[in-house]
Amino acid sequence: MTFSSPVFYLCFLPLSLLGFQIFGRLGRRGAIGFLAFMSFAFYAHWSRVYLLLLVGSIFFNFAITRMIVRFRASNRAATGWLVFGIASNLAALCYFKYLFPVLGFFSGHGLLNHDFGSVILPLGISFFTFTQIAYLVDLKQGAAEPEPLLSYSLFVTFFPHLIAGPILNHNEMMPQFRQERRYQLDRNDVALGLTWFTMGMFKKVMVADRISPIADAVFADTHTGMVNAWIGALTYSLQLYFDFSGYSDMAVGLARMFSIRFPLNFNSPYKASNIIDFWQRWHMTLTHYIMDYIYAPIQLRVSRSRLNAGKKISKKATATPEGFLHMVAWPMMLTMFLAGVWHGAGRQFLVFGLLHGTYLVIAHAWRIFVPNDSKLQKPLVRPVSIGITYLAVVVAEVFFRANSVHAALSVLSSMTGRSGFDHLTGHTTQILILVWLYAVIWLMPNTQELLGEEQKNDSPNWSILPHIRWRPNLPWWAAISTAFMISMFYSTAGSTFLYFQF
Repeated sequence: MTFSSPVFYLCFLPLSLLGFQIFGRLGRRGAIGFLAFMSFAFYAHWSRVYLLLLVGSIFFNFAITRMIVRFRASNRAATGWLVFGIASNLAALCYFKYLFPVLGFFSGHGLLNHDFGSVILPLGISFFTFTQIAYLVDLKQGAAEPEPLLSYSLFVTFFPHLIAGPILNHNEMMPQFRQERRYQLDRNDVALGLTWFTMGMFKKVMVADRISPIADAVFADTHTGMVNAWIGALTYSLQLYFDFSGYSDMAVGLARMFSIRFPLNFNSPYKASNIIDFWQRWHMTLTHYIMDYIYAPIQLRVSRSRLNAGKKISKKATATPEGFLHMVAWPMMLTMFLAGVWHGAGRQFLVFGLLHGTYLVIAHAWRIFVPNDSKLQKPLVRPVSIGITYLAVVVAEVFFRANSVHAALSVLSSMTGRSGFDHLTGHTTQILILVWLYAVIWLMPNTQELLGEEQKNDSPNWSILPHIRWRPNLPWWAAISTAFMISMFYSTAGSTFLYFQF
């Protein structure tokens, strides 16, 4: 059951809204208990067997939280429980996500003489694992407080984020679950949430799913003409964009229907004028997570090591080649390597992570080593900067989509014309589709801008319709209702989101 499947929006969602209205009359515990139950039911619809894994993960991590709190006075004991909790979570994640692909790799190369088969990856295991690890770390550091089992369960399982994010931080969610408020449906939140959900569903069903066959054909036959290879790579970049943008909109909209505010997770990343800006716009909660829980600890460890060796860690020291390599380049490359590994066990994901790590190191080196008064610091025309950033992202996304490094290199080789040239005239329709979609993402306001829900710290965007805003009036309801009906007509039960496999 996905957000875009008929069983979800025709059965599960209406029942959830109705039950929330009914059980909300019992107060906070009634509403939270009902939402937790429906979230478990949502997961069980996919697999009742793996529901046991989810429940076991919650009870295990809840027990670890109690041990950390119990031994807070003894830093060593609390640290031991934290390490045990993190190691256990990562062991479960590695078993399901990496063990069998790695064994298969060894077997395929003759290093092991046994067929180990495979195991089905539990949906959302990365997201509910990372969410709980972050909570354990913050609890140990005193940045979080222990929560009752019911609230903790809902924090981990709340169905709008359970499968593919956003990765929630307890400081953003727990205060909302603690509020002693009227737990009833708010018509303004339902209207806004339903509009947000519908916009996301339209992106997923009517854009991402419709253009996916174009990209699939190219990545299935990587030895193709240059024009066709470019169309395939660019189409996949747009498929991924609208698929994840659609999912993010649907998740935020679903939560808002229950008057729960999720953090934004997608903010027009293809409008980014540099790769640092890109990662502040793409999968924003993942970026925050890896910076807070991977990059920052690595950088802290490097800084302490330098201090022990009598070396400086100042901003001036960072602006030296040796300091930059140790304090910026090394932590960034390791962080993005791990981010690549998180996306999958294939070597193509390692290349994807290392490419973005290289991009980020170059971007930070530019900021640090090129003086502000240098002619090189004069910014390029913004569209040129966006275009360069986008092309760099497309190259990395070829590895993200391809089945292997060899297949990705074959596509990139075809994009250079090494497999031959084909004529534009045979791709007129596909090119027109690309031009239309680029006009939408680069010239139109994004969903949160249309809904008036931009974050205050959002990077400035531009559009040809800067003042258009959604209003709960008849013209907007007619447009949204039409979009919903069209999406419903074309939606299929078998359609899944690209980030579900992670």
